[in-house]
Amino acid sequence: MRLLMSSALFVLGLSGANAAESREQSFDDPMFRRCVSWMLDGQRGAMIDNICLDEYEIPPPSLFLCARKVQTGFLSPTDREVCAIVFEEQVKKVRAGFIK
Repeated sequence: MRLLMSSALFVLGLSGANAAESREQSFDDPMFRRCVSWMLDGQRGAMIDNICLDEYEIPPPSLFLCARKVQTGFLSPTDREVCAIVFEEQVKKVRAGFIK
């Protein structure tokens, strides 16, 4: 649970604009709050996933759902492998990412 909360706080910190007032406006934005909720629980995101990724740079819920399953356990070996693939794909993106 701490991992999930730490990750959520990290993502929220990255997703806001540079100015403090811009961040405050983001938290007041109902779509932003809906995207954060989608990111954490994976529910009701079918129509908003592109908005969340493009507008707010909020990652898909699969990362958080898999992180939770690491702590609570997987439903099956297949479920575990799907999460391993999700994380491996993220590792590839990290290694290919640019350094400022």
